[in-house]
Amino acid sequence: MKIDLLNKKGKIVFNEFSLNKNIPLQMQLDSLKEDMMQIKYPNGYILDIGWRPSFNINGHFYIYLIKDFNWEKPIYSNCTNDINTLEYQINQAINKIK
Repeated sequence: MKIDLLNKKGKIVFNEFSLNKNIPLQMQLDSLKEDMMQIKYPNGYILDIGWRPSFNINGHFYIYLIKDFNWEKPIYSNCTNDINTLEYQINQAINKIK
Protein backbone atom coordinates (compact mmCIF):
# COMPACT_ATOMS: atom_id res chain seq x y z
CA MET A 1 0.00 0.00 0.00
CA LYS A 2 1.10 3.55 -0.64
CA ILE A 3 0.69 4.85 2.87
CA ASP A 4 3.25 6.43 5.11
CA LEU A 5 1.76 5.25 8.38
CA LEU A 6 4.59 6.74 10.38
CA ASN A 7 4.77 10.15 8.66
CA LYS A 8 3.40 11.85 11.78
CA LYS A 9 5.91 10.12 14.07
CA GLY A 10 3.67 7.16 14.76
CA LYS A 11 4.74 4.01 16.57
CA ILE A 12 3.35 0.67 15.44
CA VAL A 13 2.10 -1.14 18.52
CA PHE A 14 0.37 -4.02 16.72
CA ASN A 15 0.79 -5.22 13.14
CA GLU A 16 -0.76 -8.33 11.65
CA PHE A 17 -1.66 -6.65 8.37
CA SER A 18 -0.45 -9.15 5.79
CA LEU A 19 -2.80 -8.64 2.85
CA ASN A 20 -1.55 -8.53 -0.72
CA LYS A 21 -3.68 -6.20 -2.83
CA ASN A 22 -2.82 -8.25 -5.95
CA ILE A 23 -4.57 -11.32 -4.54
CA PRO A 24 -8.38 -11.46 -4.19
CA LEU A 25 -9.57 -11.10 -0.60
CA GLN A 26 -11.46 -14.40 -0.94
CA MET A 27 -8.06 -16.11 -1.12
CA GLN A 28 -6.78 -14.31 2.02
CA LEU A 29 -9.56 -15.05 4.49
CA ASP A 30 -7.10 -16.10 7.22
CA SER A 31 -5.70 -12.55 7.20
CA LEU A 32 -9.07 -10.80 7.56
CA LYS A 33 -9.10 -10.22 11.32
CA GLU A 34 -10.74 -7.78 13.67
CA ASP A 35 -7.36 -6.63 14.93
CA MET A 36 -5.00 -5.99 12.02
CA MET A 37 -2.99 -2.90 12.92
CA GLN A 38 -2.77 -0.21 15.56
CA ILE A 39 -0.46 2.80 15.54
CA LYS A 40 -0.01 5.37 18.30
CA TYR A 41 0.81 8.94 17.36
CA PRO A 42 1.86 11.91 19.50
CA ASN A 43 -0.80 14.02 21.21
CA GLY A 44 -3.02 11.06 22.07
CA TYR A 45 -3.95 9.78 18.60
CA ILE A 46 -4.46 6.10 17.78
CA LEU A 47 -5.08 4.69 14.29
CA ASP A 48 -6.90 1.36 14.43
CA ILE A 49 -7.48 -0.87 11.39
CA GLY A 50 -9.31 -4.18 11.23
CA TRP A 51 -11.88 -6.38 9.49
CA ARG A 52 -15.32 -7.33 10.83
CA PRO A 53 -16.52 -9.97 11.14
CA SER A 54 -13.19 -11.79 11.23
CA PHE A 55 -12.51 -14.32 8.48
CA ASN A 56 -15.82 -13.54 6.75
CA ILE A 57 -15.65 -12.33 3.13
CA ASN A 58 -18.96 -10.49 3.66
CA GLY A 59 -17.35 -8.21 6.23
CA HIS A 60 -15.50 -4.93 5.79
CA PHE A 61 -12.37 -3.07 6.81
CA TYR A 62 -12.86 -0.43 9.44
CA ILE A 63 -10.61 2.53 10.11
CA TYR A 64 -10.76 4.56 13.32
CA LEU A 65 -8.70 7.54 14.36
CA ILE A 66 -9.11 8.00 18.09
CA LYS A 67 -8.00 10.92 20.27
CA ASP A 68 -7.29 10.54 23.99
CA PHE A 69 -8.80 7.01 24.11
CA ASN A 70 -12.29 8.37 23.31
CA TRP A 71 -13.51 5.36 21.31
CA GLU A 72 -17.10 6.63 21.55
CA LYS A 73 -16.32 9.72 19.44
CA PRO A 74 -13.64 8.92 16.84
CA ILE A 75 -11.94 11.82 15.05
CA TYR A 76 -12.32 9.76 11.86
CA SER A 77 -14.16 6.52 11.14
CA ASN A 78 -14.99 4.78 7.92
CA CYS A 79 -15.34 1.32 6.42
CA THR A 80 -14.90 -0.41 3.08
CA ASN A 81 -14.60 -3.89 1.65
CA ASP A 82 -12.09 -2.78 -0.99
CA ILE A 83 -8.35 -2.73 -0.24
CA ASN A 84 -7.70 0.18 -2.63
CA THR A 85 -10.35 2.29 -0.90
CA LEU A 86 -8.82 1.26 2.44
CA GLU A 87 -5.55 2.86 1.35
CA TYR A 88 -7.36 6.12 0.56
CA GLN A 89 -9.30 6.10 3.85
CA ILE A 90 -6.17 5.47 5.93
CA ASN A 91 -4.52 8.46 4.28
CA GLN A 92 -7.63 10.55 5.04
CA ALA A 93 -7.44 9.55 8.71
CA ILE A 94 -3.71 10.28 8.98
CA ASN A 95 -4.24 13.73 7.45
CA LYS A 96 -6.50 14.61 10.43
CA ILE A 97 -3.68 14.14 12.94
CA LYS A 98 -2.51 17.50 14.25
